[in-house]
Amino acid sequence: MADLAYDASGPASSEPTGIALQQANRPFSSDNRGKLRVFISYSREDLNFADQLDAALSTYGFECLVDRHGISGGEDWKRRLGDLISEADTVVFVLSPSSAHSEICDWEVEEAARLNKRILPVNWRPLEGVSSPPRLRELNYIFFYEEPKLPGSGFGTGLASLIAALNTDFDWLREHTRYLQRAIEWDTGGRPANRLLSGDDIAEAKTWVARRPKGAPEPTALHLDFIRASEEEAEARLSEQRKQLEVVAGAQEAREKALNDREEALKQATDAQRRHLDFIRASEEKAEARLSEQRAQLKAVAAAQAAQQAALHYREDALKQATDAQRRRARIRNIGLIAASSLAAVAVLFALLANQQRITAEKQRHQADTILARATNIIGNLQFQMDIETKREAFALLQAGAEHGDSSSMANLGGAYHLGLGVAQDYAKAREWYEKAAANGNAIAMNNLGLLYAHAQGVAQDYAKAREWYEKAAANGNAIAMNNLGTLYAYAHGVAQDYAKAREWYEKAAAKGDASAMFNLGSLYKNGHGVAQDYAKAREWYEKAAANGDKDAKAQLDKLPN
Repeated sequence: MADLAYDASGPASSEPTGIALQQANRPFSSDNRGKLRVFISYSREDLNFADQLDAALSTYGFECLVDRHGISGGEDWKRRLGDLISEADTVVFVLSPSSAHSEICDWEVEEAARLNKRILPVNWRPLEGVSSPPRLRELNYIFFYEEPKLPGSGFGTGLASLIAALNTDFDWLREHTRYLQRAIEWDTGGRPANRLLSGDDIAEAKTWVARRPKGAPEPTALHLDFIRASEEEAEARLSEQRKQLEVVAGAQEAREKALNDREEALKQATDAQRRHLDFIRASEEKAEARLSEQRAQLKAVAAAQAAQQAALHYREDALKQATDAQRRRARIRNIGLIAASSLAAVAVLFALLANQQRITAEKQRHQADTILARATNIIGNLQFQMDIETKREAFALLQAGAEHGDSSSMANLGGAYHLGLGVAQDYAKAREWYEKAAANGNAIAMNNLGLLYAHAQGVAQDYAKAREWYEKAAANGNAIAMNNLGTLYAYAHGVAQDYAKAREWYEKAAAKGDASAMFNLGSLYKNGHGVAQDYAKAREWYEKAAANGDKDAKAQLDKLPN
């Protein structure tokens, strides 16, 4: 017959020692995971004592399962009793003349030994010359009756000794049972990989084996096979993951090379086209210069011919006309000088007026662009508060501003596509407009490109590209990008985990008023990540974050110790 009880470590002395009943101080639990399970092996003739022992151990917080079924022909009793023994942390064998003769009790002892269970024999009445099972002869007995050779022995002192033995190496033996149960399920299920240990559980199991207390039962061969198979499977999974990462990295490298080659080809084609256009333009200018020179030469020839004809026609009046002409030329020259001076003054005046108009127009254009950028940012910030129709109208305004060439409109138009505000969500369109805005120096767009790559939105997840865009945005003074860089280093996204670098970026963002960065600095000091744990500093940063509108910071302040 069988009963479940909690584990015991070393052999118990039969002498009363005044040991306190330790299990009496162990709090009862609503579940059974914290209780030691004790299997009570007994003969049918000892049922009354087994019931008394069950009641006593249950009172002190142990979980006892006593098999009270009879053994009938054709029944698979070994499976039933074997399951109870495998689930137990310790086997308490009720030793008596009846159990010493019982083949079933002897089988229960052998099964417990096969599973490396701790066995504690309790002798509740004299053996009357009967030999105990061989497995029990080397163990110390705990006497529950008045043995003349052991003064002070009896039920009370025996119970105290048994409880003290059960509480020895309590936690280690509980793990012995838990790992054995896992190993049996794995073995009987055909040893599938999905029933093995994983992650930190493997290291904990290896540590459990290494710290076996002296005198505690050794792990079974099945224990060790189970842990070793778990370790090998974890290593195989890790190796496969490494291979997959290498394949992805190779594909990414090939893709980047192809993109670089394409960009270089486009650059060379553009340069060749520009040189060709420069050559055509230079050729046209040379041809125009030659044509202009030919026109001037023709005009000179025509003028010479006209002068020659006039000289022949008026040769007779040459002297008189020469004198008159000389006087007229003098007057004309004087008039021409006066007219040229006047025209030059007028030209200078017009030039000054034109330059002033150009400066005024440039100022007006700059003011218009500034107003457009501010209006665009206001629209972008208020989009979450708009109804659907207003969002669509705002989207149309952003689209007009972007087509006008305004970088803020481009960035906010990308944000509309990114979040689906006033238009269907489209990560590809968002990236297209972010890239245009970034090319015009817009730091918000640079940060948002980093978000697309970090969160695999419309592109393959690429923390290196995300970091590249965050760094560009941070170099342009964007505080959100500085906070995002800190998060990459804090959580080892695409970089080695580096809390010092994370704190450096958080502090830069916080100096620019970023509430999320202030919250993250508070978390570093609260958890002692990269700095000495300092609740006062954590509170200081959480209060700054809350003052700047971070809702989560208030909850963290309430959780900090006073």
